[in-house]
Amino acid sequence: MSSIDVDDLGAKMLEAARGVLTAKWTKARPYVESETKIFAERLASIARLRAAGSISEQRAKDLVAFQEEAFETVLLAVEGLTQLAIEEALNAALKAVRDTVNTAIGFALL
Repeated sequence: MSSIDVDDLGAKMLEAARGVLTAKWTKARPYVESETKIFAERLASIARLRAAGSISEQRAKDLVAFQEEAFETVLLAVEGLTQLAIEEALNAALKAVRDTVNTAIGFALL
């Protein structure tokens, strides 16, 4: 397993989400900045746990699903953001880092 650069991952996720949320970016920005940073940290942690053999592939996928729910829940607090816009932002953020994360962890996590 290769290591994950959390700052780089977070920046890529943030930029991808920003591209989707342009109309509401001013309101969404602080939430998205916080959540993409947290998500990137969690992905790195999941990769470390998997590399150490502490969790299974399924548990890693479950942990990502929990983090996706947390991301969506936090962004629902932004006035004017729809569930669809939030899901599109999340999907864009994950797509932006999919290859990096999947390569680092050694299986299709995202």
